[in-house]
Amino acid sequence: MPSPADAGSRRSGSYLTTNLRRSLDSIPVIGGPVFGASWDRLLLAALIGYTALVTTWLALGAPGVARGSWVRSLAPQVVALAAIVCAWRAGGELSFDRGTRRFWKVIAAALSIFPIARVAIDFVLRPMSPDAADLAVMITPVAAEIVLLSAFLCLPSAPRSAVDRAKLLLDIGTVGVAGLLVTWYGLWMVGGSGIAVRPFAILHVHATLELIVILVASVLWRRTALQHRANVLVVMATALLLQFIVHVLAIVQMTQGITNFDVVRIATPVSFALIAAAAWISIATVMHRQVRARSERDQLTASVIPFAAVLPGFALLLKLAYSGTPHDGGTQPLLGLAIGVVVLTALAFARQFTSTKDAVRLLAESTARNNEARFQALVQHSSDVIMILDPDGTIRYASPSMALVFGHDPAKLVASRIESILHPEDLSSALQFLEELARSNRSRTGGATPGVLKREWRIRHANGAWLTVDNVGTNLLSEPVIRGLVLNTRDVTEQSVIKQQYMHQAFHDPLTDLANRSLFLYQVGHALARAQRQSNAVTVLFLDLDNFKTVNDSLGHAAGDRLLVEAARRLATCVRDSDLIARLGGDEFAVLVEDTASVDEVLAIADRVGVALSKPFVLGGKEVFVNASIGIARSARGESTDELVRNADVAMYVAKTRGKGQHVLFEPEMHKAALDRLVVEADLRRAIEHDEFMLQYQPIVALETGDIIGAEALVRWMCRDRGTVPPGLFIPIAEETGLIVPIGRWVLRRACREAKRWTDERGLPVRITVNLSGRQLQEPGIVEDVRQALADSGLAAAQLVLEITESMLMHNTELSMSRLNALKALGISLAIDDFGTGYSSLSYLQRYPIDILKIDKAFVDVIDKGGEGPVLASAIVALGETLRMNTVAEGIETEAQRGHLLTLGCELGQGYLFAPPLDAEDFWHLLLARGARTPYPTLRRREMSVKAA
Repeated sequence: MPSPADAGSRRSGSYLTTNLRRSLDSIPVIGGPVFGASWDRLLLAALIGYTALVTTWLALGAPGVARGSWVRSLAPQVVALAAIVCAWRAGGELSFDRGTRRFWKVIAAALSIFPIARVAIDFVLRPMSPDAADLAVMITPVAAEIVLLSAFLCLPSAPRSAVDRAKLLLDIGTVGVAGLLVTWYGLWMVGGSGIAVRPFAILHVHATLELIVILVASVLWRRTALQHRANVLVVMATALLLQFIVHVLAIVQMTQGITNFDVVRIATPVSFALIAAAAWISIATVMHRQVRARSERDQLTASVIPFAAVLPGFALLLKLAYSGTPHDGGTQPLLGLAIGVVVLTALAFARQFTSTKDAVRLLAESTARNNEARFQALVQHSSDVIMILDPDGTIRYASPSMALVFGHDPAKLVASRIESILHPEDLSSALQFLEELARSNRSRTGGATPGVLKREWRIRHANGAWLTVDNVGTNLLSEPVIRGLVLNTRDVTEQSVIKQQYMHQAFHDPLTDLANRSLFLYQVGHALARAQRQSNAVTVLFLDLDNFKTVNDSLGHAAGDRLLVEAARRLATCVRDSDLIARLGGDEFAVLVEDTASVDEVLAIADRVGVALSKPFVLGGKEVFVNASIGIARSARGESTDELVRNADVAMYVAKTRGKGQHVLFEPEMHKAALDRLVVEADLRRAIEHDEFMLQYQPIVALETGDIIGAEALVRWMCRDRGTVPPGLFIPIAEETGLIVPIGRWVLRRACREAKRWTDERGLPVRITVNLSGRQLQEPGIVEDVRQALADSGLAAAQLVLEITESMLMHNTELSMSRLNALKALGISLAIDDFGTGYSSLSYLQRYPIDILKIDKAFVDVIDKGGEGPVLASAIVALGETLRMNTVAEGIETEAQRGHLLTLGCELGQGYLFAPPLDAEDFWHLLLARGARTPYPTLRRREMSVKAA
């Protein structure tokens, strides 16, 4: 049923138009709907109907009446005019690009040749020359096809590069030469057969030109990206292909003697109609943007035509080569065909060479694009930041990772200076780096390697934090694409923190966090270099904590560590912020002081340090007192780091020898003394190896009778170079270096052997006294050394007395107690030497297993002077009586001293009054003359006290 709209249309007289429009809208045309304007649809319908009517009429073989002749003549002209109108309208479509509009205008011009030429030929040329008019009729389509070819070259998809144009020209040349070769052969074939040569040749030219235009259309079709434009080219190529087919059929008919070319007259208006349809399709689909899919088949279809054009030449050549009968009109054109085939082959090879070259170029361009895309992808997704800078620091490019790593928008950084994101302290270093990088254009090794430098600095993050970055700069100023300095920046903040921690650990003491020896010596070297330029002096204070070993031994290492930390804190309060404090190891500290005008300023610092460290340290609820022995050395011109630190160390050693809590300024004589000490130490080591020691024995006598009851063994050093070295020179050095241990072991064994020999030869026991140093008492093997000495010599343990100093009781009391008890368990006697000069208390005397108190010579010297002199000696003797200990007075030189000691109750003594230290033989003779013959009562009392203990 018709709709109301249809009824309205019927009433208005437009029912037919409406139905026709619907019918046309339903026609499936390649590329989309046909048209939108009503008159376009009507014109298309009229042309299609008219063309169908004429084609049917001619196909039925209508008689050649005047009306039929008029229709046959008029039909192509009418369709051509319609195609001209459509093409011209497409050429004026503003939605087309300039090339497409020019294409349709040239198409309209090509189609206009037909009606214009027809009018000129029929009304002007034919009355004058019918033959010329017939020739013009045949040539007109040739001119139109040439113009049509130029129209295709106006399209946007037409080749523009030199290579593409060369390929197209070679394809056109190949098809043209093949067509000429076929034309020449055809003319040779029809020679003498009565066939009109001129129409025959022109038909060949028509076919060749049409094939060339089809070739160009196929090339453009392959290069066209939009689907609707490719469809237009397909319709245009179909129109040309139809003309080519009918011209080939006409040629075949002429060779068979048929001169009726109705097939050509039928095809011409159909071709014009297809061209008009192509124009309408182009207008109707102007807004379509569908991209066509490409395939390898498209490439093959577009490129097979020029190579197929070579085949006719080879086919004709083979035909003549195997033909046995020549044509009546002449000889076989074998030479001409051979030349034509050679030309075709050359063109085919040239075309292939050009295609190969173009393929190589395209491959290189594709590879370059891929590499560029790959590089761009790497840059886009790299965790490193890539920047391109001008030599003055202007940022020309920043990779997208700038936003990810540093939080800055890369686009906003472009054209800004890199100083805007640099740490102020790193600004000068960064600008210097850019200057050096700009100067390092190329390496000196041939100029092929860009200059590359590395540097670290800090960059501000968008959130305000400072990040440490590692920069690798490459100079690409000479690269045309870059022309700048390329910075590859990587965030190394975490690695930098770890590195700084490692550096701090490498150059700082882990306990106190002060500088260690390595950093201290490094800074002293720099200070000396600055001082030399500025003519200033550098001062080093070398500190050693007195009594620190006692704290460590008595309270433990943990308490000692706390004391060191507190000492470091106190040191920091005594020096300036510019001074450097270091812990060199153990309980040794050092201070580097610069820019001091006088020695008084340095001495004031030393005084403050001494006062600060003399205050009590509270460790584990106990107050501990330590002092600092300080050596001070000021630099002289040309002095090295090692020399300055060594001088401070020497001064500190001198301060220790002068008493605790002292500070001493270095003097050159101290260095000489230190050198002498080193020489003595070296000679002392050699003396141990070469057995250069000997023993002297000072008799111990009963004061009342003068009988010798024993002797004290005294070591002497008979140096081969120095002669006899005083004990006061080498004993302290042996104590400090630990050489006293092997020396004491040798003394113990020699003294025990001599005492055993004297005992065996006299038949009476002789007591031998040997001094035991503090270092020997600390040795784990001291008890075994004594046991071995007694065992090797065979001496009774009761005849051996070991002397220790009073101060030894205060060092490492627990260890000393255990060692002395172990020695006492061997059966020997223990004596305290120089009693009264130390700081032991009665509680210590009660705790330790001591048998003998030896009164120091200082008390004996004043015992006969009156006043308080005898009081101290009397107190010591009374203490010995109270504690059931024997007393021995040392350094007795006069009878008066002997008398006073006897009065006080002291029974034993030694000194020059009785005999000086003697060698073994002299003492043996003295022992024979004055040795005690009966056991002395005090010995029995001592033995009883030992048993009681």
